[in-house]
Amino acid sequence: MKKIYKRWWFWLTIIIIVIAIKGTFSSDNTAKTDESATSSSQNNKEKEAKTKVTYENFLKIGMDQSYEEACEVLGEGTETTSSDIGGIITKMYTWTGSGISNMNITVQNGAVTGKAQAGLKKNDANITLEKYNKINEGMSLEEVNSILGEGELTSQSKVMDIDSCIYSWINKDGTNCNVTFQSNVVTMKAQFNLK
Repeated sequence: MKKIYKRWWFWLTIIIIVIAIKGTFSSDNTAKTDESATSSSQNNKEKEAKTKVTYENFLKIGMDQSYEEACEVLGEGTETTSSDIGGIITKMYTWTGSGISNMNITVQNGAVTGKAQAGLKKNDANITLEKYNKINEGMSLEEVNSILGEGELTSQSKVMDIDSCIYSWINKDGTNCNVTFQSNVVTMKAQFNLK
């Protein structure tokens, strides 16, 4: 029997929870004053200039790359978990970006098999429940983007030659939706507080 953390739906649930929490924090932040927002914006720009942990660099990390190749793009990560089960060595590495943004990659037997990020891209989607309801299983990413606008890749994994990606659309108020693609077609969708 597979351990719960080895099942794809476990990681999908974790990612959806992280995105929902991220959305909640985003909506709390809108109540800050203009002065603190300006100060925070300047600090974030300075941190972004120094960090390699950006959405653009996240996209550069490919499945089957080595950890060393990922480090060429991101710098050294922090090993957060490690296991050896049945001769398969699995390690997870984490990188912290500006603010609460972060990303991680999963490496099995020396090759990247998964990656996830939170907070690396600005929450600026413009999605509604009506638009969300137009998304159906079997649609391509291009079809979904034509309805919702360009999505944000929040996680990608490759298990037994099956690619799975989760794209998110997050409004400024934290409301959001996630769409899961397997073999480049929609297999699942979820939303949080869309109106």
